[in-house]
Amino acid sequence: MSHADAPAAHPVPVSELVTGIARDWPSDRLTLGDLMQALGARGYGVLIVLFALPNLLPIYIPGLSPIFGVPLLIICAQLAYGLPSPKLPTMLTRRSMRRSDLRLIAAKSLPWLQRVERFVKPRPSWLTSRTGERMMGAYGVVLAAIVCIPLPFTNGPPSLACMIMAIGLMEEDTRTILAGALFGVFSMFVGLSIIGSVGWMLAAGFAWLFGLS
Repeated sequence: MSHADAPAAHPVPVSELVTGIARDWPSDRLTLGDLMQALGARGYGVLIVLFALPNLLPIYIPGLSPIFGVPLLIICAQLAYGLPSPKLPTMLTRRSMRRSDLRLIAAKSLPWLQRVERFVKPRPSWLTSRTGERMMGAYGVVLAAIVCIPLPFTNGPPSLACMIMAIGLMEEDTRTILAGALFGVFSMFVGLSIIGSVGWMLAAGFAWLFGLS
């Protein structure tokens, strides 16, 4: 992102970066730590995109959302706090995935990333300042918390919102940031509606089971 990242933090588009890692990784498995090391000093923006992408798959994979949602939440929290560079706990950096899974994630979710990149260009404002970045980080924490809840259809929309805002901050594009923020409002409404409905059904089920109603 513009201030939290190093200058010229992404010499190639993020879409090309993710595709290259998925295509050229030398071993059958890679850890989150490996991915962060491969990204180098690219800062918050690319990591937010990286952890958001898996949740854009058009299919629901049980257990996938917390694996990437928790790091997404931590990275957004660190951005909101104002840390100069992102870090993850060792227990998370040691989590691994198959290279074939990363290739699947790249192939299925990359069209979303490329659509956003196509319309992005520098349009700076106070939203692209350090204060704006921290505000977007705090907003990202709320969205990532929804992503972490392992229910169908609750992880994709907030992940997409985080990804759009991250690309906007990396490119200092106010319009893209606002588009991501507005989509985040919609995704929170959808996610909280699903979570509330499931919670209500579980409560009703327990009440019926134990004769409380």
